[in-house]
Amino acid sequence: MVNGVLFWTFVLTNLFVFVVGSALTYLSYAAYRRVGQRSFRYAILGFGTVTVGSLTELVYELLIKRSNELDMTELLVLRTGESALIGLGLVFLFYSLMTPDRS
Repeated sequence: MVNGVLFWTFVLTNLFVFVVGSALTYLSYAAYRRVGQRSFRYAILGFGTVTVGSLTELVYELLIKRSNELDMTELLVLRTGESALIGLGLVFLFYSLMTPDRS
């Protein structure tokens, strides 16, 4: 069994990432609605994908497996998926910065 303090630190830091990521996604959406620039659509996708990617392990542990003890195969698959989603989100953010504004 994992130490209770470590487990709750894991949960709270993931919830913090969710709140901050959701706020950035919403702000990108609000900016897109206000300005209408295409680059903000990619920022919405980027922040949203990074947020979802960072929560994959927490969601799997708490909602799907309902255990905080994962074997090495599960950890490897989860971290690979998490990294792939975060990387994809960063690609969207990069593209949003590099996209010329042609409203």
